[in-house]
Order: sequence, then C-alpha cells, then structure tokens
Amino acid sequence: MDKGRKLKKLIQSRRGIIFDFDGLLVDSEPFHYKAYNAVFQEYGHTINQDEYWIEFTSKGKGAQGEIDRHKLKGLDPNKIRKKKFIVYSEFCRNGDICFFPLAARLIHSAELAGYKLAIASGSRNEDIRTILDLNGYGNTFHLIMGKESAQKEKPAPDIFIKTAEILGIEPDKLVVLEDAEKGLKASKEAGIPCVIVRNKLNQNLEFQDADFVCENLEEVAEAIENSGHL
Repeated sequence: MDKGRKLKKLIQSRRGIIFDFDGLLVDSEPFHYKAYNAVFQEYGHTINQDEYWIEFTSKGKGAQGEIDRHKLKGLDPNKIRKKKFIVYSEFCRNGDICFFPLAARLIHSAELAGYKLAIASGSRNEDIRTILDLNGYGNTFHLIMGKESAQKEKPAPDIFIKTAEILGIEPDKLVVLEDAEKGLKASKEAGIPCVIVRNKLNQNLEFQDADFVCENLEEVAEAIENSGHL
C-alpha cells in the first residue's frame, strides 16, 4: 500500500480529529521562545533556540529542564512560568501569532467531512481562544482543551484521555495530529493513533512510534478530502 492510501485508510476510519496547536496549526513556537527567553534573561541566562525546541517543546521538559540542564541555582520554575504566561499572552492579544497557510485548508476539509474537531494543547485556554478568535476560528472546534484542562500535561496521556471522554468517542476512533515527541508519547499511551506532521523544527526527529509521518499539513488535508468520510 502506497503512502497516500495508507494515510487515507487511517483517516477515513476515524470519527474525530484531535489537533495539537502550537507548531502544528499556528506559528507560535518562536513567540513561546521569545517569552521564555525574556524571563530567563532577567536572571542572566539566555536560552539556546535550537535546544529550546528539542528540550522545552518536543520533549516537554520546560523551565525545570532548562534549570536542571544548566544548573541555574535559586530559580523557581513556577515563578518563571507565571512571568512567561504574561509575556506570551501579550503576543496573543496583539495578533502577532497566525495560523500556518495550509492550516486553513486542513481545518476546512475536516469540518466539511463531518469530523468532531478538538484541540488538545499545552497552551492556556485563554491564549488558544484569543488566537482562534483573532483568526476567525472562534466557533470551529467542538472542544478546546488547554493547559488547565487536565491534571498532567503531555507527555502524560491525561489530556487525550479526557478529550476522548468529553467527545464521547472511543480512543481508537480518534486520530491525533502532532508535531512533538511529548504529544506522540501521550497519544500512544491514551490508545489513540497519532499522525506526526513535519515542520521546520522537527525535521531531524525520527518519531518511530508514530502511526504515520507526514511531510506537511497538505498531505493530511488531501487524505481527508479523498477519504469519502460521511
């Protein structure tokens, strides 16, 4: 079975799609980096941008991981996160964060095909909704699950398990679209198939446990459009 047919078969047997948000639908990772870096620089430390993507974002180690890796004594990760939220939220409200160009086609195709659409993200609910509203997607998704929506964040499976429960869909009838290792691990532990979408930040990661690896959002959109769903 060729690559396109395999993805089409995976997609057409699902009832709902769970989207990651940052780095998958919206070009927000540079702004998360800017916000965290601004806070760390207050304490005399600059975050390496390449290391940020791998350690902070893809592996999900966050501020605590940065402190541990660089032996930054006396820093409180909770205090750093709270300061970072303030800086990042300002980027969201200013309209600085936009959807990737191909995301519009993907979302539109999934909506027309009748899938239940959910977002499950490590960003805060308020920030997600602000970005959605400013980009014209305020009423598009059936469910928004942000940082506050589950007890443990990715790579724990909590947010995906809870999303499936609220949607009322069995995990194996959903598919997760992700771009990071932490999301892949969380989805697999939740029993939900995972499609990884490559972007400029994750080109060198293998994602061996993924059910499918796409080169871009267009591949997913085409699979949905050709699936004959509903």
